[in-house]
Amino acid sequence: MTNFRNHLLHASGVVQDQRPGYPASPCNSICTLDDDNRCLGCGRTLVQITRWTLMSKEEQWTVIEELAARTSAD
Repeated sequence: MTNFRNHLLHASGVVQDQRPGYPASPCNSICTLDDDNRCLGCGRTLVQITRWTLMSKEEQWTVIEELAARTSAD
């Protein structure tokens, strides 16, 4: 989980105008949902997972930032 957290924290620290494009999917192949339909592996909600490829670059970066904020609060 440490590498995943470092990836998220690094990605969230990039100024939006300097982002090269779409972020990498945060999926780490631990695809198990908790009772709130949030993935125990990547932290995304079921809706975020199913919409990931349909999201704009900005929407995907927003999800990455939310995940980084959540993991740094843990």
